[in-house]
Amino acid sequence: MGYEQTELYFLERDLCMRFGEEEGARLYARAAKLYTELAVTTDYHQSTTLETQMKRLVLPVVALYKTLCVHGYRKASALGLLRTMTERAAQNTAEILAAQMRKVAPFRAFKRNIRNFMEYKFPAAGGWKCSGLQTRGRRIEFRIDECLYRAISARFGCPELCGVFCDYERIAFAGLLPQVKFSCGGRLAEGHAFCSFCFEKGTRPKKS
Repeated sequence: MGYEQTELYFLERDLCMRFGEEEGARLYARAAKLYTELAVTTDYHQSTTLETQMKRLVLPVVALYKTLCVHGYRKASALGLLRTMTERAAQNTAEILAAQMRKVAPFRAFKRNIRNFMEYKFPAAGGWKCSGLQTRGRRIEFRIDECLYRAISARFGCPELCGVFCDYERIAFAGLLPQVKFSCGGRLAEGHAFCSFCFEKGTRPKKS
């Protein structure tokens, strides 16, 4: 199992460009092997959504980070590379979200489907726990009390990865702009009691 079907589908090429063909290929092979091991041994709690999230983003990131650290790269350098990789993946996701945004009343449609959106992005079966949903006027607010990213990062001994996943979501949600604006008033990764998510009605996109 390789990275081709994950959000880091570009990993092999980028590693070879950054570290040279030999070292890049070596790192990629070992990361892919670890990713395969994690993918086949993880319990997805019979949740297809959770399995997709884990296999497409979470496990590939964990496997690459662990590989870099094991093979002599300082944590700071490995973390910096992971941020670069996940930011690129997030920008790709943002472009997909932008293409999916409805042209007519996009915020109203998003608001109407917010519960489905939350269950898809933050499935309870995956260890997510959301609460305090409020949909009033131009704002949608809710809390993330328990976070899959935080739990998995801690489980694999790399809690510092939680912030990387947080930044991924922030960049990805930018794909909702300008119709829907996302902000987070606090993050579990920074020591807050919960992540405070807010989606607000934005503006209509300018006509080209």
